[in-house]
Parts: sequence; C-alpha cells; structure tokens
Amino acid sequence: MSTIVIGAGLAGLFAARSLAHGGEDVVVLEATPHLGGRTRGDRESLAYGQVADLGASWLDIGQDTLLSFCLEHDVRLRPRVALFPKGPDQRYSGASILLGNLVTDGQRVDAGERSAMAWEVLDALDAAPPSGAETLTAWARRVGLSVKSRHAYVMQAGFNPVTRGDLVSSWHVHPGDIGRLCWLLADGTDSIARTASAGLDIRFSTPVRVVTRAGRGYRVLTDTGDFTADRVVVTASVQATRRIGFDPVLPSWKIEALLGTPMAQGGKVVAQYRDGGRILDAAGPSTMTDSPVSMFWLKSGPEDTVIALGTVADTGDGRLDDAAATLTDLDRQIEAMTGVTPSRVGGVVQNWTTEEFVGGVVNLGTGGFARRAALGAAVGGVHFAGEATGEWASAMEGAARSGQRVADEILQKIRARRPAPEVLV
Repeated sequence: MSTIVIGAGLAGLFAARSLAHGGEDVVVLEATPHLGGRTRGDRESLAYGQVADLGASWLDIGQDTLLSFCLEHDVRLRPRVALFPKGPDQRYSGASILLGNLVTDGQRVDAGERSAMAWEVLDALDAAPPSGAETLTAWARRVGLSVKSRHAYVMQAGFNPVTRGDLVSSWHVHPGDIGRLCWLLADGTDSIARTASAGLDIRFSTPVRVVTRAGRGYRVLTDTGDFTADRVVVTASVQATRRIGFDPVLPSWKIEALLGTPMAQGGKVVAQYRDGGRILDAAGPSTMTDSPVSMFWLKSGPEDTVIALGTVADTGDGRLDDAAATLTDLDRQIEAMTGVTPSRVGGVVQNWTTEEFVGGVVNLGTGGFARRAALGAAVGGVHFAGEATGEWASAMEGAARSGQRVADEILQKIRARRPAPEVLV
C-alpha cells in the first residue's frame, strides 16, 4: 500500500478520499469500532429511528467544504436556523445570545431583563473590546459588568465543551462565528462520515501503537498486526497522537506543540420528548442555562416528538458518568424554560473526556497560527492533519479541510518525483 491514514474521523476520511481519487492505494486504521470521530451518532437510544448526535451537531454558514460535500452527495440538511438572534443593535456580537432564551437558578429570564443585560454588555464591548486571548471572566471583570450581566455573559462558555468562563477565550463569543445561521443534518451528523467513507478500506478496532521508519517507507505497529507503506498520515486526536511511539522520535518543536495544545473537556446529553410542538414553540431554537447542561438546542422529530441536544462540561464532579442525573437536569431546564413538564421517550449521555482515543476538543484559538502550523507540518514522510491543524474555528470544517490539505501535499510531492514525459520532436 502507498499510504496509511491513522484515524477515521473527518480529517482521515477526507484525506483518504482525496488520495484515493488521486490514484493512491490507501488503508485507514481506526482505533475504535466507530466511524467519524466526534461526529458519531447513536441510532439505538431514541424512538422512531431518530439519531442522537453524540458530538458535533450542526454546520454553520461559511463551512463551504462540508456544505458543498452535502449538496454534491445528497446528504440532507434541515432548514437553516439561527440559534440566537442578532444583538440589540441588530448586529452579531458577544451580546447577541443574551437576547435569546436564558435559564438561571432554575428560572426563565424574562425578555426585559435579557434586553437590559444585552445592552450593558454591548456598550462595554464597544467601549473596551476584549483581546483574543482574554477569557470571558477576565474581560467581564475588567470592564465592570454588573453581577447578573457578567453571569449571563460568561454562560456563553457553554458553546465550548469547557463551561468554566475562566478557561474560555473571548474569541469564542465576540464577535462569534458559530450558531448565527446553521443547519442540522436531517439524518444525523454522522451521515457525512458515512457518505465520505464509501469505497474506502477502513480497518476498525485497530489502534496504532508505533510508527517506525523502515528503509524508504514506514512500518505501523497495531494491536492486531503490522502494516507497511510509503508514507503515513496521522489524523488521530492530539490526545491519541501523544500516545503513539515514533521511531525516530518526533522533533522537539512537534512534541512541544502537541504537549502545549489545550484541550476542552466535556460531553453531550441527548433526550427525546413527547409534546414536541409545545416545547419547540416555547424553547426553540436554543437555550443557555447555568446548570450542568450549559446549553441545549432542539430538533423536531416524528409523532410530535422533539430532540434536545445539550453540552455538558467535565468539571471533575462525575456528572458525565451519571446519565440519569444529567438527563434529569436537562428535563428540569426544559420545564423551567417552557412551563411544560417533559415526558421523556429516550436519552443518552456521551462522555468524550474518558474516550481513550479522543479525550477532548482542541481550543483552536489558543496558540494562534504558529502552533497550528507546527502541529500540521510534516516530518519526513509522516504527515499530520486533524482539527488541531486547521485554520477554521469549526472542528468539522477544519478537520475536513486539513485532510484535503495533506492529501494535496502528498499528491504534489508524488507528481514532482515522476519523470517528465519525453517530448518527441
């Protein structure tokens, strides 16, 4: 085989597809039994054949690689929705989401109070905008927001799997680049990975342990056997890549970039409820809360059901390992927001922090271009892709683009080595 791709997330799948289309012989080694990395879907826990998106859930406007892929391959999208409104001055900013649905201390916040907080935050953003590296909490305290406004502003950390506002950089919410206009996948987010995997040779439950230089190529050692190839593409998560042995050892700049990449820890709660129309009318399309379920958004289903998908941070309290408590908390937030006592049909909680080959989400804005460039740079015939190497803030779009980038690099090198055709005069 000519190329081994490590990891069957979107970066690995898009790299493998592009290489295969370029005429390369490719094998994808996936450590888990699952396809798609954090686009994994659960097709067992909900009724009526509905899919629980256990990780990524939507495509934002501007994610042209994935939107084009969906259009080209008939991957169905739901109608476009704005997860939160424009701000009080009709532009998007870190104040916008405060005009949306809020639940604090188990109570729905009324529109008048939300408007007052949004104006206070907007005035402060205009007068003293945050730096990209400044955390939500640090900025809110620097500009002297009132206690209620500071609390609501910092709640936006729920868009990131870390909901602790002292760990989330301001660039995540101001001016913000996710949730403005977006699409949910009609058949689950994993439908992208399932479509992208068509025709590829993927070996599941094959974790890579060591990548060794062998003559002019590479030997890849796994739990189930050895593979040899001309080159290797590593698209595994930062956490998983840190655990792979490389011989020769990776250069210090690469190791330092891997060790210095901050990881956001957390998981997902997904529940399906009856009386979906009433819940959607009262709580759609999304709600921020100060509970362990920091944010949830809604997706309509058949038979008057609705699916609520929420983010949950790993704060070390074990909540993500207590599915019953987490689902009950989601029930309570929906009841507080809607006034409807929810009747749950099914549900599931996914703890990404404890996944051996995932372990967290990269905080893309931290470290800037230099870190991403170091993470994405090739070392000999070992190439690197994945969300951590991407220039796009969205993990899915960034991962897909990075896979295509690496494939282009490899194909260009191969073409450059081929002898020029003889010209007959």
